[in-house]
Amino acid sequence: MMAKICRWIMYIMTIVSWFWLGMPIFAAMIHVPADQPTIQSGIDAAENGDMVLVSDGIYTGAGNVNISFSGKQITVKSRSGAEATIIDCEETPNTRGFTFESKETHDSVLDGFTIKNGVQDLGGGIYCHTASPTIQNCVITENRATATRFHAQGGGGIYGIDTRVHIIDCLITRNRAESGFGSGVLIDGDAVWTFNMLQSVILDNCTISDNIGSGVGCVDVSPVTIKDCTVLQNSGRGIVCTFFTRGISITHCRIEQNAGGGIECSEESYARIEDCIIKQNRAEYGGGIYCSPTSEIQVSGCIIAQNTATETGGGIDVISTRGLANITHCTITQNTAHDRGGGISTFIEFSQFTLTNSIVWDNHSHGKHPEISPGGRRVIIKSCDIQGGFAGMDREPDAEWFIYENNIDADPRFIDADNGDYRLEPNSPAASMGAQPPLGGITAVTHKAKRLVIWGELKIK
Repeated sequence: MMAKICRWIMYIMTIVSWFWLGMPIFAAMIHVPADQPTIQSGIDAAENGDMVLVSDGIYTGAGNVNISFSGKQITVKSRSGAEATIIDCEETPNTRGFTFESKETHDSVLDGFTIKNGVQDLGGGIYCHTASPTIQNCVITENRATATRFHAQGGGGIYGIDTRVHIIDCLITRNRAESGFGSGVLIDGDAVWTFNMLQSVILDNCTISDNIGSGVGCVDVSPVTIKDCTVLQNSGRGIVCTFFTRGISITHCRIEQNAGGGIECSEESYARIEDCIIKQNRAEYGGGIYCSPTSEIQVSGCIIAQNTATETGGGIDVISTRGLANITHCTITQNTAHDRGGGISTFIEFSQFTLTNSIVWDNHSHGKHPEISPGGRRVIIKSCDIQGGFAGMDREPDAEWFIYENNIDADPRFIDADNGDYRLEPNSPAASMGAQPPLGGITAVTHKAKRLVIWGELKIK
């Protein structure tokens, strides 16, 4: 008898706890337009845990634009994916697809829509403020942010401030920011410091391409994880981390053919760049990577190739007064600078530049120092393969301010450099140097179908 009473007590306590935690016992599915005429009315009718399932079609007008989740932990999902389910804002001023500003969490999921033709001051397609939804399998295209102040104004496709938004498996393309900054995605604000620091803004397996301005902008925010992404053919820099942006991790990405350069780290910012291919970008300073005087970069396992600087640092340009730059196990090749430092250019004052276990080969400069221009106080180069050695740098090692140790000057024997295959032949004298195949053989994604590729397929074409 006592055992039966105990079981009833446990049962009642379980039911009460469900209600106490606000967890629904049964989840509903609301169909749009069968059950509710618009996406917004479907959301309004939903409770936490429910799904709003949207049928194929083009959705416009009131109730289908400027949509709000209203703080609900629900999933709004298309029936057949982004190609078949389009939210068209019709270029109407002050109109965007979705707004998240009611403390939505990662359990607030937007899945499988095309959002296009939005026009707003910030976040033409999607706006997140003090909210951290999950946005996945979406196409964000041809949206516009009209605010014109350069920094912290933009987000033609997606704008997030004080957010930990997760953006997964999305195509963000052909958006515009009038400021020219963060035209694809702009993440602004440091509210993540007030959240669980194990969480971060995440861009995962996304393609950010053909935006008018920079592809991704990060301002005064930490941390941000950008992984397995392709950032391609944007008219500004591919990725910009600036104004006290800390803890940025860029891994397994392809940063290609951006007209304003590959990656920029500037204004008291810090970025870690690992196992990336950074190629065919063009900028005034730092065609592949630019690091400004007060910022820090850690770069490892990257191929930095065929980039161009119209001034200095075809592959990498580091101008540092008090920041640090560490480059290790990178292959830096076939880059060009007009002035100096076809591969790498540095100007170091009260900080340090370190290059280890890397290959710097077959870079070009129309001025001086085709491979490395080691300007400034403390430059350390160790265990690298440098074409021409230090003779091409116009600087003698002095064991204090310019340390040059255990380096070689020998053809690294790329498998097929003419066709962009920078793997090394088995008998390469630089076998322990340069970018190596990472654990598991996976290093990046292609921009077509977001297919994972193995190291052997990664040719710079």
